[in-house]
Amino acid sequence: MKQLSVAFIGVLFSCAYAHGQISPSALPTSTLILGSDAPKKLFNPNEQILTKYYGINRKEVKNIQEAAFYREFKQVAEKLYQVCEYRMDKKPSMELYVTNTAYDIKNGPFRLYYANGTIIDNEGMYKNDVQDGKWFYYHPNGLLSGREIYEDGLLVDAAYFNEDGSALKDITLSVREKPSFPGGVVEMDRFVQKVIELPEEVVKNKIVGKMAIGFYVETDGTLTNPKIELSLNRALDEAAFKVLDVMPKWTPAKAHNRLVRAKYTMPIVITLRAK
Repeated sequence: MKQLSVAFIGVLFSCAYAHGQISPSALPTSTLILGSDAPKKLFNPNEQILTKYYGINRKEVKNIQEAAFYREFKQVAEKLYQVCEYRMDKKPSMELYVTNTAYDIKNGPFRLYYANGTIIDNEGMYKNDVQDGKWFYYHPNGLLSGREIYEDGLLVDAAYFNEDGSALKDITLSVREKPSFPGGVVEMDRFVQKVIELPEEVVKNKIVGKMAIGFYVETDGTLTNPKIELSLNRALDEAAFKVLDVMPKWTPAKAHNRLVRAKYTMPIVITLRAK
């Protein structure tokens, strides 16, 4: 007699940001000042501002009711727009410069905020869409977590700091880590094999092949936003969702010596094996 078995492979896609810079002398005097304490609205009410709204998939929408955030564009030079991005509660989420309103290439100062809109997540300079010069990363308490120096997108020097302000002596430790299941890949394999319930139609029809489910590992280790990225069978999709529902909390990812949200894609391979 033959029986269906399950195997999986974990593939990580870390959440990261791409950055870069242009010469500060080429920017308008109203430019974002890196290192300032609090966010501020960069534009005056009487300035000519173009507002665009975007959905949760980060694509532009025309209906405000469908919007998850919006951006205000102000042209400050030829092929250069100053941009303020806000959540729908009007809290700032990002400030930067781009070459056009299609948001193609980032050039100049950049700043990203935590969800509260007051504490800076990271800031630095773009040069033709890559990081260049000094970049600063912050813990949720506002203290510096990392200081990195880039040359045309390449990291050339770095220093990292703990949440209490102390310097991290060995920067090879805990600076960047992938999210992980408790006990690692082997334990995750055992867990999936143990808890997944193969639908009757899958067993009866001997459905085999590969499927994939993606999800985010939050900074507290919880799994959110599950999505089937490769479907083999609708009933199997539901079985995969149920596996995530009963998974324990993960060890979250780390980047720049702080916990970060990261995406993880887990392929699941359904095969036949002799009992």
